[in-house]
Amino acid sequence: MLDLQHLETFCVVTDTNSFTRAAAKLGCCQSTVTMHIMALERELGARLFVRDRSSKTVILTDVGKRILQYAGRLLALVKEAKSAVQECAVNE
Repeated sequence: MLDLQHLETFCVVTDTNSFTRAAAKLGCCQSTVTMHIMALERELGARLFVRDRSSKTVILTDVGKRILQYAGRLLALVKEAKSAVQECAVNE
């Protein structure tokens, strides 16, 4: 099953085009970002990024572009569900 934290990491890497900048934004170390992306790639059975080691940037593969759409929707649904639960808790 896809890990939501890995999807969130994936989206942040996509936004920043960098594992290092994503780590800073997420408040974790770069190796954690790498592990999240590697786990997600293993789960999906496909590479999500092409890594340019010289510039330390990443470019989405075609699979990565496709998964990005789903990841955004899944994370938005999680946020919506949490909000709905909090609203119900307040009204009880």
